Amino acid sequence: MTALDIVDIHTHLWPPAWAAGGRHARSAHTFAPEILAKFLSSETQIEEFARGGVSTSVVTATLETLFGTDNPYDPDALKQANDWLAELPRRYDTIVAFGTVDAFAGEAGAREAERAIVQLGLSGLVIDSARAGKFVGHPSTLPTLQVAARYRVPVFVHPVFHPDSAPLIEAAGPAGNSLGRGLMNAVAFLSLSQSTLLDDLPDLNLIFATLGIGAIAQASRKGRYALAQRAATPRPNIYFDTMGSDPAIIRALVGFFGAERVLAGTDWPILGALDQASLRRGLTAAGLSESEQRLVAGGNARRILGLGHASARTA
Repeated sequence: MTALDIVDIHTHLWPPAWAAGGRHARSAHTFAPEILAKFLSSETQIEEFARGGVSTSVVTATLETLFGTDNPYDPDALKQANDWLAELPRRYDTIVAFGTVDAFAGEAGAREAERAIVQLGLSGLVIDSARAGKFVGHPSTLPTLQVAARYRVPVFVHPVFHPDSAPLIEAAGPAGNSLGRGLMNAVAFLSLSQSTLLDDLPDLNLIFATLGIGAIAQASRKGRYALAQRAATPRPNIYFDTMGSDPAIIRALVGFFGAERVLAGTDWPILGALDQASLRRGLTAAGLSESEQRLVAGGNARRILGLGHASARTA
C-alpha cells in the first residue's frame, strides 16, 4: 500500500511582527509558551510535518488571533500580514497560504480579498465565523464571498471565541472554550445552509472546522441537509476538516457529507501534526475505501485548491 498524499487544510502561523515585543504583538493570549513559539516558527512546522509524511500544509493567520475578537484593527497591519503570508509559498514548496480578510467589512473586505488573491497570489481566504454579533451569511459578508466565488478559491470559515465563554470554561475548562468556539462555527454553517447564498454562488467552496460538528444534528432536521434532500439533490460545496484522525469523527463527517466533502486537518500547532500511520489507521477504522481515503487525506484539498499531486519526493 503506497503512502497517502496528505494535505493538512487547517494550520496556523503568525508573522514575526506579532511576536512578543513586535510591532503588532497582542498583550494577552491563552496559549502555552511552547504553542506560542510554534505559531511563530515556519521551520518547526516544516520539520514536524516532514517527519509525519505530510505533503502540504495550508497556513492561515486568522483575524481573531491577530487582532482579537471584535476589536478595531489597523487595515495596514492586516495588509502586512497578507504580504507576509504570500511569501511563505515562495520560500517553502510544501506550504500553501490563505489571505486573511474581514468579511464583515463589506466592500473593504472584498477589496482586500481581491488583492490577496490577484496581486499576492494567495490560494484562498480565511474569515472569522462571526464578528460583532454577525455571522457569515450576513449581507455584509456577501462582497467578500462573491470575490471568492469569482476566482473559485476556497474560504475557511474559522471558529471564534464565544462572547459568553466564562461560564463554559468554568464548568468544563479548555474543553468548554472549544465547545463555545464550535458553537460559533456551527451557527455560521447553519446560517449559510438556511440561506440562498449557496445557490446564488455555486462556485463558492466553504470549509468549516470539526469543532462545529454539532451543526449536523440540526441541519439534518429539515432543508437541503435532511435525509431525503441529501439523497435527492447535489450537496452544496461545504467541507469539514477532520481536526485529527479519530475514526468516529471521520465516519460521522463522511456519512453526512460524503467522502468528497471531508478534508484532513489538525489546527496545528494547537493540535499535533498528522502522520501517515495514525491517519491511515483512522481512515481505515472509519470504514473508508482506498479511494475514499485518498480523497480525504489530500485529494479533495488539491481539487479545491487547484493543486497538482505531490511530487514523488515529497509523498
